[in-house]
Order: sequence, then C-alpha cells, then structure tokens
Amino acid sequence: MKLHIIGIASAGKTTLAHSIGARTGVPVFELDGLAFVDDRWTLRPTDERDAILAEIVREASFITEGGFLGWTEAVFADADAIVWLDPPLSVLTMRHVRRHWRHPQHLPSLLAFQWRSYLRAAGRGPMRSDPQQTRSGIARALRPYAAKVYRIETAVSADDVIDGLAVS
Repeated sequence: MKLHIIGIASAGKTTLAHSIGARTGVPVFELDGLAFVDDRWTLRPTDERDAILAEIVREASFITEGGFLGWTEAVFADADAIVWLDPPLSVLTMRHVRRHWRHPQHLPSLLAFQWRSYLRAAGRGPMRSDPQQTRSGIARALRPYAAKVYRIETAVSADDVIDGLAVS
C-alpha cells in the first residue's frame, strides 16, 4: 500500500495515518518532519527535504500525511490512493482549539493564531502564509490524480478507509 493523506490543519491527517499504519504495519511518514527541522518551524533545506522524500517514495509501501503542495508531487504520483480529509469548518475549528487547549505550552500560539487566515483557508479564500493551502488549492493540485483521490467530508475510521481502499 502506498497512501497519501492530505488536508488543511486539524483535518485529522496524523491521527488517521497512524491508525492505518498501526492496523496494517505500513510505515508512516509525517511530512512536517521533512519540511521543518525543529519545533520552531525552521524550514529544512530544499535539497535535503527532496532527498528524504525521494527515499520515502522508493519504499515498497508507505503512508505519508501532510498538507503540503508543490514539492509533494512525487508522493501524489506514486501513491496508490490519496485520501483528502475535508471536514466542515466547525469540526476543523473545534479540533484546532482542542489540540492547543490540551497542551498548556501551546496556549500562546492558540491565542496568537491567525484565525482570520485559518478560517479563510478552511473556507475558500487564500491563506496568507500559503495561498495554496485552501480547499480550492488542494482541489487544483489533486485534479491530475482524480482517479485515485478519495475526498472524505465526514468522520471516518482507519478501518473504514482500509475497507474502502480494499474494495476499489
């Protein structure tokens, strides 16, 4: 299985990827770890990031997850299936607040969070930090791979995804 899970922040990508990985034994790769070198979101050098991504794509099977566009084309092309997690804005917002509220060290980032930008990304408008990180940006990026994209707009379990992919 070669699976990529995409969606905007708080869509449930990491949780789903690790659940599927635990059930299938397929290794999971979080693309945040490729894009950034530390918890302060320091960008990894492009050539280093691309070399690591090329190693992942050469794996016999993988589950990757992340909301990145552009440099992830190799994953889109090589994946057997792309799961696009696209829950409603109310769910995204609740998850985002809950994620930071549970971790007191994250509260300053929750309070300083660019809510207007996030709400636009979760809707249809561009996000200041990454204009592609919107539903419409993801839809455009996935268009060439439409035959293997599964857009999920409701809550889904790892078993649901595994069963759905086995049928396809």
